[in-house]
Amino acid sequence: MGESTAQPYFTADFGEHGGRFNWSSHEEITQWVSKLQNDWMWVRNQQHNPTNNAWQAIANGFNAPIQALNHASNYKRQNQEQQAQSQLSSARSSLETFIRTNPWLLPDTPRRLFIERLRDSGQPLEAALIVANWMAQDFNNGAPIRQSINALLTWELYERGIKDRMKTENAALKRLAGDMQSTLTQFQESEHTQIERFDQLHSELTEQKDGQQTTFDAAQTQRDTQWQEKLSVVQKELDQLKSTYDQHMALAAPVAYWESKRTRHKWLAIVSFVALLICMLLVGWFLHAELKTGLNMALEVKASTNVQAATQPATTPVLVQGALQSAATWQLGAFLLMATLGFWFIRLLVRIFLSNLHLENDAAERCTMAKTYLALLRNGDLPKDDSIGTILAALFRPTGDGIVKDEGLPPTAMEWMTRLGGK
Repeated sequence: MGESTAQPYFTADFGEHGGRFNWSSHEEITQWVSKLQNDWMWVRNQQHNPTNNAWQAIANGFNAPIQALNHASNYKRQNQEQQAQSQLSSARSSLETFIRTNPWLLPDTPRRLFIERLRDSGQPLEAALIVANWMAQDFNNGAPIRQSINALLTWELYERGIKDRMKTENAALKRLAGDMQSTLTQFQESEHTQIERFDQLHSELTEQKDGQQTTFDAAQTQRDTQWQEKLSVVQKELDQLKSTYDQHMALAAPVAYWESKRTRHKWLAIVSFVALLICMLLVGWFLHAELKTGLNMALEVKASTNVQAATQPATTPVLVQGALQSAATWQLGAFLLMATLGFWFIRLLVRIFLSNLHLENDAAERCTMAKTYLALLRNGDLPKDDSIGTILAALFRPTGDGIVKDEGLPPTAMEWMTRLGGK
């Protein structure tokens, strides 16, 4: 029988003469019971009533547990676990009762070896009659008297130790010893195989452990190196960031100052440009209006002079003409004065606009220079010298009024005359 599993399918205890048996599956237990039943089928072949009745009793004793086992298998296939366990319990009870009553049915028992030796020695009928006697069958129904007496006498002599009992039991013990030695050898071989397998697994585990330890150590060393490199890079970046922050704090006020100054000059440039446009429009409108008024006045004076010359003496036009020339002279002078003032004011606005524009560009350049310096310092692209002094000197260099010489509108006629007179 095979080795028992941790949770065998079927177990049976046949007492001190039979021992405990385990089976791992339904097929294994049914095959074992069927083989045990078939081992005694030769009793039926003797064709006598006692032997036939003995075989029938043996067959019935094995058929009951086989039927219960088959019912249990069917219930398990139908997932009726409770009914299956009930049938298994019934099979166990009937099989244990039958074997405990007749332990000689089991293999390698002394009685069975005695019967098999008697059968194989040419006395199968006597052996079958002894089995019938063990099964409590009556010999009155057709049993040969001579063979019956011989069988009972042989059994009694064996049982009392007079004939072949020692030899039979010795053979049974030798067979059991051989079986035990075979089983022991199998266990020893299994143990040796397991030891070799354990040593192999231990060796493989040790190799894997060493390999993993080596890989881990290499990876750890690589991680330490990478960590130190990252730490150095981060520390360098932190130092640069700290230096940049310090420089930024040192340049924050100047940058804010020049940013505000740039914004102010930008708005002043816009306002001065708008004022310049408005002033140019107003001066142009004023000059146009004055010229138009002077032209209309001259036409009216001319028409009036012609009318008076036709109606009054000849002296009147001369007087009128003199008065008109005097008034025209004063009006022309006032016109030239206003034109000069208008052009001078426009030029002043142009200078203011250009001055604010230049100052706004200068402030923007200073801010850009400071921010560029901070960016270069953040990236570590500056030389290792004291550059902050150069930056601060450039930021706080003297600032002019933003007016470039000879810029703005072309010189007026008065300026040309002044320059020519100066020469």
